[in-house]
Amino acid sequence: MVTFALLALLACIAPVLAAKKKSIEVVVPKKSVEVVVPRALSVELANTSTFALNDGQKMPVIGLGVYVTKPGNETYNAVKWALNLGYRLVDTAELYRNEKSVGKAIRDSGIPREKIWVTTKLWDAHHGYEAALARGAEQVKELGLEYIDLFLIHSPRTGKLVETWDALIELKRRGLTKSIGVSNYNVQHIKALVDHKRELPAVNQFEMHPMVYAERKPLVEYCVKNKILVQAYGSMFFGKTEFLEDPAVVEVTAAHPGKTPAQVLLRWGLQMGFQVIPKSTKRHRLEENMGIFDFELSEAEMQRLSSMTGSLNAYWNPLGSPVDLGKTEL
Repeated sequence: MVTFALLALLACIAPVLAAKKKSIEVVVPKKSVEVVVPRALSVELANTSTFALNDGQKMPVIGLGVYVTKPGNETYNAVKWALNLGYRLVDTAELYRNEKSVGKAIRDSGIPREKIWVTTKLWDAHHGYEAALARGAEQVKELGLEYIDLFLIHSPRTGKLVETWDALIELKRRGLTKSIGVSNYNVQHIKALVDHKRELPAVNQFEMHPMVYAERKPLVEYCVKNKILVQAYGSMFFGKTEFLEDPAVVEVTAAHPGKTPAQVLLRWGLQMGFQVIPKSTKRHRLEENMGIFDFELSEAEMQRLSSMTGSLNAYWNPLGSPVDLGKTEL
């Protein structure tokens, strides 16, 4: 059994990956260290590798996101192609209106249910204990699956943070979801749960890529300290050419013949210790997005990308939402 010391932070504290039999645990370094990528990383880390979550579950390091993917054939085909290419995680949400298509593709894949990780999210309209409890059960039925692997609160915007979280804890107790987490939560939102003695989320999914890393580093650090896995969306700059052609991206990509800007950006996220969920409805792009396990970025290249700044203006930003606890009694 071989244990590899993987990643640390860029410029302060950053995710560290400790791989063991292809299972990766995010840990906190005792000191600030530079990003050092061991040569063994690209050999040991593969599309079948997993992150060890703080609740004991193991989550694939890469998955398919289906945001703005049309319900019906577009979603169905994307999921089926992805599964055929070796993806074992699909990230959907009520907001995306494609949960039924995701569920059907998974059922039709012929792959055992326990081999596929399914994430979905509770929409803002269903905050509150009773509403969240009822909606979570309905979403399992709409997916046509026996359970969800990860159920996230999509955002903190409509408040009732503690009682909504209590509903997710109950859904997990009932076996309707194996893990629970949050999305677009900032430090103050997670602290609201901690201050009321609730269990920590296993995952926090939010927009994360080189251009927002510096701004959101305190949130990343908080998640790492508390062993909350950061799941990144927007990794490939929403496909916007003007950002994919940024000099930093172009220079780093040029140093890796045969690799694309999208692959370089996904690799950056992976080496930072983030779980990534690239989205595409094209089979060749789905295959391309998987091609991030046979190369590695140097420390200098990681730093070059992390120095980028800018805004995609493509996603919402609920991180500044006020903290509304709702009912807090157990």
